Amino acid sequence: METSGKHRTIVFLDMDGVLVDFSIGLANALNKDIGGNIDYPRSRGKKLNKVKAYTGPDKVFPITKEFLVNLLKKRDAKQELTGWETVIKRYQYSPITDNYDHWARLPKADGADYLIRGCFDLVGEENVYVLSAPVDEASIDAKKYWLAKNTPFPPERIIIREDKDAVPPLFPDSRCILIDDREKYKALFSSSGGEGIIHTPEASMEGAKNSLLTLSRMI
Repeated sequence: METSGKHRTIVFLDMDGVLVDFSIGLANALNKDIGGNIDYPRSRGKKLNKVKAYTGPDKVFPITKEFLVNLLKKRDAKQELTGWETVIKRYQYSPITDNYDHWARLPKADGADYLIRGCFDLVGEENVYVLSAPVDEASIDAKKYWLAKNTPFPPERIIIREDKDAVPPLFPDSRCILIDDREKYKALFSSSGGEGIIHTPEASMEGAKNSLLTLSRMI
């Protein structure tokens, strides 16, 4: 557990895609809006109307978890999106913005408990934290509620902030390892002295086993 001359190893677990099945929750929210008849006001309504009016051959509906996972990967890699992917990208956060209930009720990822327990066993329970990026204030409060309800993490080991690269410097005498499903955050975390493990497949037992295997080889 003591490595590289550091006093301790600290593992940071992302929420969305690691502890929480974010993509299935988002897919359900999008399908409810696209397939429903609610007239939303202002910009949300305009964006939703563009989604409903789209008739390109690449249109896929209902939206699937796999579609959203692939869309996020393409966005992070700055790859060109199809027409349907573009209209979904522009709308996808509308149903979950300022929506406490959505974040509070997201399903736990398959393998989440297995991953948490495995990390506790490898580095010690006191050395495992949650590190999650918020969408807005409602998501921050809901994420804290979700963690209190679904995990053993106390408030002092929960960090919710967009700038994940700011975290390793807060623990200068420790080796910091982030388990995250997004290359974007792994790169940010590594840029400030941390290390990263890509959790894949996201929100799955297979992903949990892969991440724990990689972690065991690193420490």
